[in-house]
Amino acid sequence: MSRVINAAHEYTNAASLSDDEVAVELERIRLHNEVLIYSARLCEVAIKQLLYCTQIPVPQYQRMALGQLLESPCPTCTRKNGQKPHLVSLVGTLAHPFHLCLEFEHCAMDHMDLVNKLRNSQAAHSEVQTLNIRPTAVSKAQFLHDSDEALSGFVHMLSHLETLEQKMMADLAEKGEAVNRLKRSGLPANDCNFNLVPGQPFVFTSKQTDGSVN
Repeated sequence: MSRVINAAHEYTNAASLSDDEVAVELERIRLHNEVLIYSARLCEVAIKQLLYCTQIPVPQYQRMALGQLLESPCPTCTRKNGQKPHLVSLVGTLAHPFHLCLEFEHCAMDHMDLVNKLRNSQAAHSEVQTLNIRPTAVSKAQFLHDSDEALSGFVHMLSHLETLEQKMMADLAEKGEAVNRLKRSGLPANDCNFNLVPGQPFVFTSKQTDGSVN
């Protein structure tokens, strides 16, 4: 991704770029597609890393592309009487415990969906941008506009994932400190099978010798 961004910067700013209009236009299309593809892939990686920190089984998201992470059929549903499984969002699953659902639904989701659509329609499948031979300055100007639009959405999307990651880390740190306090107080190891729920305060209950809960 960093190499693509560096190449994009050089393409739009280097005065030594070739004067061959065909070569410049071909380079514009190549760089445009790579910006879209790597933006989507990097978002996929970031989301999957966050999912890895949850109890969601890895096989449920390991091979998913960005669009599937946003919306995919529920894996526990089965088709009955011709009905289709309802759709779930793994990104929404991450955001829900930290009360970030609306933020992702109204903003981040739009950006991720946009990047995914651009990648599918213009880079990965048949609707590749048309080769348009024209002055090199015009090709460069179009690429600057298109890449700025794509990368601005990409950075904005990452800002939402950053907020989610910070919430997750703060939640884990708070629970870890609570658990360590109990261990330092002499809590036996066999009593440390805690039920830690993301986004919810950790409350410890101990079983008494008579079976009651304290």
